[in-house]
Amino acid sequence: MKALRHIIVLVFTITHLNALDSQRIPFTEALLCVKNLVYFHLITHYQYHTEATIKFMQNYWKNFHYHKDVFSQFFASKSTMRV
Repeated sequence: MKALRHIIVLVFTITHLNALDSQRIPFTEALLCVKNLVYFHLITHYQYHTEATIKFMQNYWKNFHYHKDVFSQFFASKSTMRV
């Protein structure tokens, strides 16, 4: 995950910078989703947690779920998988 976070955030950032105007909003949503997931994962590895770190984790997790719908078009539904 440590190596992946460097690569995935970089890829999404570069893609966002090179996106067409019509693609900029979905790429922004995807970047925010991935960044929140990475930040959440990083904080979970802290040796000790305080009220502040727990609040950070809750916010990152909430924001991840808020932005994750940008990927929903790529998930196959049960009806799609049967075809």
